[in-house]
Amino acid sequence: MKRVLVIGIGSLVMKDDGIGSRVVEAIESSLQEHDISFFVGETDFQCCFDEIRPDALVIIVDAIAQGKEPGSIEVMLLSNALKDRCKLRTQHEFNLFDLIELHAPQTPGYLIGIEAAEIGFGFDLSTPLKERFEQICTDVLNTVINIKEEAENA
Repeated sequence: MKRVLVIGIGSLVMKDDGIGSRVVEAIESSLQEHDISFFVGETDFQCCFDEIRPDALVIIVDAIAQGKEPGSIEVMLLSNALKDRCKLRTQHEFNLFDLIELHAPQTPGYLIGIEAAEIGFGFDLSTPLKERFEQICTDVLNTVINIKEEAENA
C-alpha cells in the first residue's frame, strides 16, 4: 500500500486562497485516525515537494477559481491538473505543480480543488466559504478516505 499524503496549500493572508491549508489543518486529527499523512505547506512549495516520496499517493488540497459555486469541490487526477495548469489560478509564478511536473511527473495523485469566492488580501475566508467551512471539511475528508480505499482495493 502506498503512503497517502495530503498536502494543503494556499496563502492564509489572501482570503480564500488559503482554504486548502485551512481545511487540512481542520481535518488533521481525522486524517491521523485513518493513517493518512498530511502536511500544511501554505505557500512554501519547496517544503511541500520535499514531503513527496516515490511511494506516495499525493492528494493536494487547494483553492481553484473556475466560476463555479463557492465552496464546491472538484476532484481531478494530478496528471490532468498538471496538464491543465493554465486553468488553475495561483498566486505564484512558480509553484508546487511546476516542481512536480519538472522533477516527479509520474507522481500518482489527485487535486481536490475548492472553488474560491474571493481571493485578495485579507486574513479571513469569504462569507460563502466561512458559512460552508464545516461541510467543505467533511467533503474533503470523505473524498480523501474514498481515494485511499480505492487505492487499497486496486
